[in-house]
Amino acid sequence: MIKNSIILYKRLVPFVIPYWKKFVFAMACSVPAGLCSTGIAYLVKPALDEVFLKKDMTMLKLIPLAIIALYATRGVFEFLFNYALGSIGQHLMRTFQNLIYAHLQMMPLSFFSKSRTGALITRITNDVTLISGAINEGLVDIFKEAVTAAGLIGVLFKQDSKLALVSLLILPWMLVPIWRFAQKSRRFSTKGQERVGRIATFIHEAITGCRIVKAFCMEEYEIKRFQEENLRLMKIRLKRLRIRALSGPLMEFIGGIAGAAVIFYGGYNVLNGTSTPGTFFSFVAALLMLYSPARNASTALQDIQEGLAGVQRVFDILDTQPDLIEKPDARVLPPVKGRVRFQNVSFSYGSVQVLRNIDIDVAPGEIIALVGVTGCGKTTMVNLIPRFYDVSSGAVLIDGHDVREVTLHSLRSQIALVSQHPFIFNDTVFNNIACGRLGCSPSEVIAAAQAAAAHDFILEMPAGYDTVVGKHGQKLSGGQRQRIAIARAILKNAPLFIFDEATSSLDSEAEQHIQYSLAQLMHGKTTFIISHRLSTILRAHRIVVLAAGAIVETGTHDELLARGGEYAKLYSVYLQDDIKT
Repeated sequence: MIKNSIILYKRLVPFVIPYWKKFVFAMACSVPAGLCSTGIAYLVKPALDEVFLKKDMTMLKLIPLAIIALYATRGVFEFLFNYALGSIGQHLMRTFQNLIYAHLQMMPLSFFSKSRTGALITRITNDVTLISGAINEGLVDIFKEAVTAAGLIGVLFKQDSKLALVSLLILPWMLVPIWRFAQKSRRFSTKGQERVGRIATFIHEAITGCRIVKAFCMEEYEIKRFQEENLRLMKIRLKRLRIRALSGPLMEFIGGIAGAAVIFYGGYNVLNGTSTPGTFFSFVAALLMLYSPARNASTALQDIQEGLAGVQRVFDILDTQPDLIEKPDARVLPPVKGRVRFQNVSFSYGSVQVLRNIDIDVAPGEIIALVGVTGCGKTTMVNLIPRFYDVSSGAVLIDGHDVREVTLHSLRSQIALVSQHPFIFNDTVFNNIACGRLGCSPSEVIAAAQAAAAHDFILEMPAGYDTVVGKHGQKLSGGQRQRIAIARAILKNAPLFIFDEATSSLDSEAEQHIQYSLAQLMHGKTTFIISHRLSTILRAHRIVVLAAGAIVETGTHDELLARGGEYAKLYSVYLQDDIKT
């Protein structure tokens, strides 16, 4: 555990180095703050001996002033100490949150499919806060308390060295429970953070899936699930609380034994005349004040171990390497004409094979419709074009360039995508459309919205294009969200288009409005269409039929119907109803 802690702190050093001046300043401020506590304890001796026993009026006037000065000085330096440390902590939190967020943005889709949303959120919030605590309330606090303790121990030896040795014999017995408590704190902190991640996932699912929960009357079931998970979290927190609650009384008991020994031995010396009451009470004051640094150091050590649990979880994320990476020598994909070649492509999600020996050559400007029953691999196939996933075997080529050999930015910047479930950001309508091409003019955004049959309903919104649409576009209907996504793709005006059930949320009238615009948009551009609407499929130059992850038929609508194969079956079951409606 010690070795692991040292390794983690070594990894933190590069992040703290930029703030070394503030760090040194905070450490420097802790020295006078600790010494002031020493001075307060030391003044007990002259207060008793000079004022009460010798009745020295001059000391009576000076000692109160000295105490006020010491407290004021300690207050100033503690303020500077705490503010400097707090500033470092906030900068570290910001740095780690930026790093984690940037790292998550670079991770492939496969990573998110394996990770819980709530767990990832807690890494960037709770765990980062624990790191700040490990630096602030932990490591540096121990230094400050060590300075204070060293000064108070100096007072003990100054007043009575033998009595000081007797008192310090108790110290090793304090260190044993402190270390044991710290180890348990780290273990329970790790478990607690994992549970917090699960709770965050529950909350995220409950909010985003509230429609389904209510539609299927699952409120009681979801409440019970949450309460059970929350109970598990509470039990872990109670174990952690038990450790913290026990550490104080145990240390007080050990300190009480030391105090009893001091009172007996010191009182005996005063009664025998070998010591003065001032010396004795100054010693007792220093010993009592020494308890506070010891207790704070115990708490700080637990904070350190809990913080290290957060550090470990944060570095677990940062150390996770994407399984889809851009080659160091990747070339920039030049402006493409749009030829797409699937060269004997197979793909598997883990051990489950989804695509088998896909081999098809798509000419520039050709419109391809992919059809097949749900789960046959249509969406997976088009996801390989922008390299959301890497093929298991074979290759995907664009204008003869293997997508694995070019930079991701140059590849994806030439592909526009509209999915069945478009994602709408909690931003304005304008920005949601403009994210397809940052820096575009308002007139271009309006033109794209008009082409997507979205302009009219946008103008009817409270602030028009400046209306904030809410989380996931909750202020919009499903069809409106779809049209915003289509406008985004139209604005991007990329040479390659992917429409994955892009008109599924539109009614027939809305679809008719944008079909002409889409036809104009797709003209001369290589387009992949996934749709169950015959009106959309008929616009394709070629229809590719997939079954069980393999291409079983290709041809035009009439050709495929005449063959009476898989497409004819799909048509009779699904597609001809679209013509009737």
